[in-house]
Amino acid sequence: MEGQRKNAFTCPSMRVSVAPQRAQPLTARMGLLSDDAGGVDFHVVVIEAAGLDLSLFPEVRSSIDVIGEVTNEAARETGLLAGTPVICGGGDGSCAGVGVGCVAPGSAYNYLGSSSWVALTVEKPIVDEQRRTMNWAHVVPGMLHPSGTMQAAGSSYNWMINQLCQHEQALATQLGRSVFELIDEQILSSPIGANKLLFLPYMLGERTPRWNVDAKGAFIGLTLGHTHGDMLRAVMEGVTLNLGFIVNIFRKHVPIDQVTVIGGCAQNPVWRQMMADIYQAEIRVPNYLEEATSMGAAILAGIGAGVFKDFSVIDRFVRIEQTVQPIQENVKKYEAWMPVFDKAYHALCDMYTEIAKTELDSI
Repeated sequence: MEGQRKNAFTCPSMRVSVAPQRAQPLTARMGLLSDDAGGVDFHVVVIEAAGLDLSLFPEVRSSIDVIGEVTNEAARETGLLAGTPVICGGGDGSCAGVGVGCVAPGSAYNYLGSSSWVALTVEKPIVDEQRRTMNWAHVVPGMLHPSGTMQAAGSSYNWMINQLCQHEQALATQLGRSVFELIDEQILSSPIGANKLLFLPYMLGERTPRWNVDAKGAFIGLTLGHTHGDMLRAVMEGVTLNLGFIVNIFRKHVPIDQVTVIGGCAQNPVWRQMMADIYQAEIRVPNYLEEATSMGAAILAGIGAGVFKDFSVIDRFVRIEQTVQPIQENVKKYEAWMPVFDKAYHALCDMYTEIAKTELDSI
């Protein structure tokens, strides 16, 4: 058994019955039915108002708690060793926060994939008066993990590639080059602001900062003078301006001077410079960009099993390989462009509703 206990794993969703206990990580509970940011249980009033039975809910546990062991039956089904400790684990965002080193108060990171979010580690909740952001319990005990999530970040970029970049795809195949490099060349051919062309990246409605299921994507300001490169740059800028809006919401409460970036889109150097200019912060690029969530879960398992002392162990694994500084000339231009981006969304809100409620199929 001692040899087996050198291994451990997290099981935040309990999709496989590997331990006899039912438990839910505090990170999953916070943001749903918590009574307050410092609470450690479900909000009884809300549950009763919804007509739900509190006894059906699992026990709320810390993300580093040992909640059981791999049973003999589970060992046979999975190939895991019977008796291996099962650690409660956490949600994907909080685990990614650990994996990227966002474990101490004041640290911030941005995941940029199909969707995207900006998240912080803080000791006290960040309460936005307009309720645009959320507070989650962090997997780090005693810490909170406020975040703001947009629906279609990399998804908007992928839509752009599929619908607007067939030429670049064919040329990349012909020349044996990366299609992303060819797209970046087009984006760099367009000035900041894409010659006053805006793109609203609300291709799946939007969560933060809009919370509008009817919101739609749009090019605004398109003229006969605009180029292909302008359209591509507008898409990348639209996504980043929306994320910058989220950064600015948090910045009203805490200073944000550095943002560590992860996710597939964070590999793009053009995008990283754009983030630095729009966020007005140093962009930090770690040694791994797409494995942070798995690394965070592994750290939880190690701490829970007693292999690691505490969360500072992440410093052994994550290192910053590159930093990108804001270019002040670009910062000033984006400062002027950001309110125009925001006004464009609000100007179309009534139209989003009209589009959503108009029935054409039945005519």
